[in-house]
Amino acid sequence: MAKVELGFEGERFIYIPNPMINLIEDSPLTHDLYIYSMGYFSHAANHYINRPEGCDEFLFIYCKNGCGWFELYGETKRLNADQFIILPKNIPHAYWADKETPWTIYWIHFKGSKAPYFSTNFDKPTDVPISTFSRIEERLDLFEEMFFILNENLSIQRLNYANLLLAHFLGSFLFIDIYRNNFRHKEYAENVMKRVIHFMNENIEKNLKIKDFAEFCGYSESYFYRRFVKETGHAPMKYFMYLKIEKACRLLIQTDMKVNQIAHKLGFKEPQYFSRTFTNVMKLSPKEFREQNFKL
Repeated sequence: MAKVELGFEGERFIYIPNPMINLIEDSPLTHDLYIYSMGYFSHAANHYINRPEGCDEFLFIYCKNGCGWFELYGETKRLNADQFIILPKNIPHAYWADKETPWTIYWIHFKGSKAPYFSTNFDKPTDVPISTFSRIEERLDLFEEMFFILNENLSIQRLNYANLLLAHFLGSFLFIDIYRNNFRHKEYAENVMKRVIHFMNENIEKNLKIKDFAEFCGYSESYFYRRFVKETGHAPMKYFMYLKIEKACRLLIQTDMKVNQIAHKLGFKEPQYFSRTFTNVMKLSPKEFREQNFKL
């Protein structure tokens, strides 16, 4: 089996140039916690990294789909979907995608004097459980904002802004109950279908089926289907697809992600199928939509 570090379809990654790292380390605003590199790998078959000496940064990995494995402190453990880990710096480690269900991961190498405090007790798989109030998609929007900022022309102002977002992003994992518990409970608690639509948005990157939505509500598939159609006027899977296309529209307008990268991010294994679906819904291809978005 081939072992691959990079080169996955839909991958995105950024390494901050050393001269810019030097600027960050001199910045009184963000020198204590800053991004060294970050990226996203989708369905990363054969992904494998081995660092016998470890690395000089802390490494945050959030598994969104599939699963993978890591070796740390001489033990091998599994990292499942909706789990994260922070690997400590300068400790030998290895990690790799599962052969059968390779992972989709968001990752950030980060440094700074505060970095050890953000990693304490998170050197083991930690659940990010799905619930009505998960706010998962908002958290990933923070990741996308950091990535977009750093993918533009870099300046110390842009670096500082992205690194301040990093603290918020990591805090949303480390203080997960606080992050969730003070947000719009009433809005989603009032109606089961509102909760399932929120669940759809929180899992927009996954290939969920009607049984997943029915199980979330505690209904049979047939009853869930009838009730969803009655309350929304749409079949559940068609509605889920509309939400994916709506998210794709925002990504086309707000980011510089390529069409194939957006396709993989939203759970489409074939970019061509994504483009056909997008065109059927929007009556424009993704490329045409991006070119004409200010007119729409």
